[in-house]
Amino acid sequence: MSTALKLRFGAELEVVTGSKANEHMEWHLSARELSKELNDVGVKNHVNEDHSKDAEDYREWSIIQEVTITNQMMQNKWGMELVSPILDFQRPDIWKAHLQGIWWVLDQKFTTSSTVQCSTHIHISPSEGQWTIEQVKLVAKTVLYFERSIDSLLPPARRTNIWCQSNRWNAVLKGQPMSTLFGWIDGATTIPHVAFLMCAYSKDSAYGKSMGYTQDFLHHVFRWNFSPLSKGAKGTIEFRQPPGSSSTADTELWITFAASFIQGAVQYGNNLDSAKPPTLELFKSVILNGAYIAGIADLSLLERLFEGRTQLAPGAYDLRNVAQGDLEKMKTKATEMSITLAKFKKLYGYK
Repeated sequence: MSTALKLRFGAELEVVTGSKANEHMEWHLSARELSKELNDVGVKNHVNEDHSKDAEDYREWSIIQEVTITNQMMQNKWGMELVSPILDFQRPDIWKAHLQGIWWVLDQKFTTSSTVQCSTHIHISPSEGQWTIEQVKLVAKTVLYFERSIDSLLPPARRTNIWCQSNRWNAVLKGQPMSTLFGWIDGATTIPHVAFLMCAYSKDSAYGKSMGYTQDFLHHVFRWNFSPLSKGAKGTIEFRQPPGSSSTADTELWITFAASFIQGAVQYGNNLDSAKPPTLELFKSVILNGAYIAGIADLSLLERLFEGRTQLAPGAYDLRNVAQGDLEKMKTKATEMSITLAKFKKLYGYK
């Protein structure tokens, strides 16, 4: 059995939720009640109303307002994001207990749902806090090679969403054959260079023009977000494509999937043949072997994800046009600090 890369992760759960006991006319009142209920069942947390990095603690959950989700005020439900502490993937007894506590409160004390605007994000980092350039390259190549395979497993809306755009068809990589992409990644001499190749956003896009960019630039709104590695080895790779979670099992699935993908990429990424198209069978093998290496005993969640699925044809799926409202949300999000990254930075002590 190959040696597993020990991983830590942070999860971000976007939900629409509201108290069953009280009708709150403002989101922060609902958030405070949620915070109290979570504390009552032993889930340490705080409400971060201002997205302040100084308010963050990597050992507990954060509750923040999610501006990209439409509130359902007539139903007393609000768009919220619950951000986990930094958790050790090798301790499923601990992180699964966290999820069970979170979802018990969301189900029993609150009325919670997931809309097409909701998503589940998983930030992954090696347990020692630093990636090697070879690890980042292997993950990058595996992301590009199997992008359409992952698309095959997810709802169609997660292929055309402005918040999880295609890495394969970004501003720099689009139109190039896979062999060229592999060559560019293999030839990169720094981790920030790989990050830019994976998450390049066009200066000519509506967002780029509105922000005054004169060159293509790094952005986080991709299926796999490498932008936290823009300054080097200390940072996370974020999987942004999963839909919103509606249960403990949903969240557990996407955490397990992301970790298994990273393990599979690091172990088998060098074996990918850029001249051959990907197959769902090969991708399933990489994921399940990655899970096995990670020490995951029960593969049923991952196996069910593949049931009845077929590999999508290659090619770009056009994004819907970015509406003015979406553009304004992108600008707002650009000013907000990543709560999860703030937690990782406090844990590892880097700036």
